[in-house]
Amino acid sequence: MLAIKKFSELTESELHLISDIHYNHWVQYNPKMVKKDTIDKFLNIYTKNELPFGIVLLENDVIIGFCVFKVQCLKKYPEFTPWISDVMILESFRGKGYGRKLVGYAENVLKELGYKYVYLWTDQAPDFYKKIGFSYKQEVEKNEGGFGQLFYKNL
Repeated sequence: MLAIKKFSELTESELHLISDIHYNHWVQYNPKMVKKDTIDKFLNIYTKNELPFGIVLLENDVIIGFCVFKVQCLKKYPEFTPWISDVMILESFRGKGYGRKLVGYAENVLKELGYKYVYLWTDQAPDFYKKIGFSYKQEVEKNEGGFGQLFYKNL
């Protein structure tokens, strides 16, 4: 059975596991990432009950994927808020519809919080986000350098 939990509902070991998965995947694209900072974000910042915070998708208590909600994501674009960020489906669960379900849950969480729009950027999965109803807005500069594509969706 699928379930969603906030990071604040997870154990410290589950949060460490998620932060390790996140770090080990994304450090290859951003070698300036610092593991200690990633752990701090996942254990101390994303465990709040207001933005920023994270959610995890589980099936029978097995972690399938997770994402984070942020007020601010790209420093050069403060006019866009809120964000769905750090979307990740564990590799063994990809291609099975879990990404669509996780982002759908994320949209519902933000809608319940009163938001009318949501933003995200990607440099790896633009076709996926188009397929699930996001619209391309513009090219954006990433915080760590380089460029990505900004998408938005009405909630």
